[in-house]
Amino acid sequence: MEPIYELIKKLLNRYWRLLAIVALAFVAGYLIAPTGTDSARISTKSQPVTEAGHSHDPAEASVPTVWTCSMHPQIRLPNPGKCPICFMDLIPGDSSKAGSTDSESRQISMSQAAAKLAQIQTSPVVRDFAKFKISMIGMVFEDETRVAALTARVEGRLDDVYVNFTGVQVNKGDPMVKIWSPPLIRAQVELFETLKGSDPKDDVVRGAEEKLIQLGLTRDQVEEIKNNKKPMINITLRAPINGIVTRKNAVLGQFVREGQEMFIINDLSRVWVKLDAYETDIPWIRYGQEVHFKASAVPGKVFKGKVLFIDPVLDTKTRSVKVRVEADNPDFLLKPGMFVNAQLEAELDNEVRVIKSEWSGKYICPIHPRDTASDTPGNCPESNMPMRPASAFGYSDNPNPTPPLLVPATAPLITGKRAIVFVERKDTASPTYDLREVSLGPRAGSSYIVLSGLSEGERVVTKGAFKLDSAMQISAKQSMMSETGHTKEPQIPVKAEEELIERIKVGDQFRKDLNVVIGNYIRFKDALVDEKTDDAVQESRLLLESLDHISFEKESQQAKDYFRKYSSEISKSLAKIDSTTGIAEIRRSFETTSESLSRIVMSFGHSLDSDLKLYHCPMAFDGAGAYWLESSAEKSNPYFGRKPHKGQDMLKCGELQETIASSVPTGPVPDAGVQQ
Repeated sequence: MEPIYELIKKLLNRYWRLLAIVALAFVAGYLIAPTGTDSARISTKSQPVTEAGHSHDPAEASVPTVWTCSMHPQIRLPNPGKCPICFMDLIPGDSSKAGSTDSESRQISMSQAAAKLAQIQTSPVVRDFAKFKISMIGMVFEDETRVAALTARVEGRLDDVYVNFTGVQVNKGDPMVKIWSPPLIRAQVELFETLKGSDPKDDVVRGAEEKLIQLGLTRDQVEEIKNNKKPMINITLRAPINGIVTRKNAVLGQFVREGQEMFIINDLSRVWVKLDAYETDIPWIRYGQEVHFKASAVPGKVFKGKVLFIDPVLDTKTRSVKVRVEADNPDFLLKPGMFVNAQLEAELDNEVRVIKSEWSGKYICPIHPRDTASDTPGNCPESNMPMRPASAFGYSDNPNPTPPLLVPATAPLITGKRAIVFVERKDTASPTYDLREVSLGPRAGSSYIVLSGLSEGERVVTKGAFKLDSAMQISAKQSMMSETGHTKEPQIPVKAEEELIERIKVGDQFRKDLNVVIGNYIRFKDALVDEKTDDAVQESRLLLESLDHISFEKESQQAKDYFRKYSSEISKSLAKIDSTTGIAEIRRSFETTSESLSRIVMSFGHSLDSDLKLYHCPMAFDGAGAYWLESSAEKSNPYFGRKPHKGQDMLKCGELQETIASSVPTGPVPDAGVQQ
């Protein structure tokens, strides 16, 4: 027989389950009862209640329902099912909006309180000259037009060498070597033979003199031979230009052959500086622009030069072009091989042409950029090449150029293919904003140049645009992600390329090299956490260098292209950092670096001994948000650091977005700059 306590237990369990069911039924009946409650009586006295866009008016019950996704409201399908993007269950949507006009599909209104709560801010579209500073890095090279070789034009023996080592500075005409040469002696004898009974101005005599000059003698030496009336046994060969001896192949007693190089002389009083400019900077760079640069080997000294040549071919590996700058170097402070940091400042007009008032409507030499320009066409006095209009090189030919339209850089929402802004309407009682597609020119610091789509004086949303766009999506209107809106057939939008994370297989060596990059990145992050600006600058340089040491020659073309795409973004961002950069600007560069590096790591994987964690701080950069990678168990926010921000400790601010596990555990993060 079953024990009495077991029986009681079973009865109690049944009792409580029954009681719970009755209670739930009562509550449900209360909530859905059509009459008899205060809430129901209020509903019958008011207008039809609308919840989440669904009308409960019986008159509208016949309207066909569409199905949408709570996470992707641009999805609007006629039947229930799964979202084709995230596979969540579709929910009923409002199909009554299908008949709205195109202007309504591009417009959103809200109350004053809602606009204040959303922190919507606007700024006017202004017309002003766009100025922008471009930062570049590069290296000093010798000027290829100022190099000369002293070669043996005849065979002979070197009986004396006056310049015994490289680095000696020589002037044009200085003695370099003394050579004994039978061909030179014979040529002198021929000259004396022609002088016998002939006019010194006779063509035969002049021909004999030219032969000696062609064999390496100067005209003064020829005149000296004629005055002495006897041949010189040893001939002194002299420097052809002013410069520094950079190569020496002459040895005392050496027998040289015709055409043999003995010395290379470089005139370093003018040098070339080859800079790397990223493709986004190309619209601002023109031939003849002035460039200022500094070399760490010469602290406190600012050099200047002019753009001499812009490479017409883009380097697909670095996504940059070479910009060649010509610079005077009278004190020889700049030496070939030195690294430099350069800046170029440009100003654009409304036609995206560079403004240089002294060249407006004038003619310049295509290979010798000078400050002075000619008012009339002609030939260059140095190269004798035809001069060309300055406008042919992208300069404004208007002496009174029109400034372009500028819009704050925070206003446009850019997807890669298109850009939209929200324009504030002036003729409405409540805050109303029109979505408008615009055509943008290059970015100028904190602004974009507007080519079309906006007018001067219009006010655009500069803060809260993402919130407005989200509201447009929820209402199934046109938005940043959907240019079709609800007025056309529903479509599944294609994600922007930058939002896709590709999984790409790579070799172990590539991931080991990537570990070095990650290690330098983590130390860069830690320096920002500790508010150590100098350390952050140093670590950013090590990170930049480690990118160049990644070995991916054996990888697939897909891997190469993907890595180059995002590594070039990192390089571009880090190149802007120098010893004078403040920590706020460094954090901006770190943000770009973090986004690109996270894509690289998620695509290729890593082989660290611990997982990497991707965090997002929604409070960074005044609410714009930013990502970073973390290797330790404790998160440390690099965008705020250890110092309190507005009286609050923000060090631990951040939400975990993804954990990137090690695919091939190989040990700890390597030291900076050390290849595995």
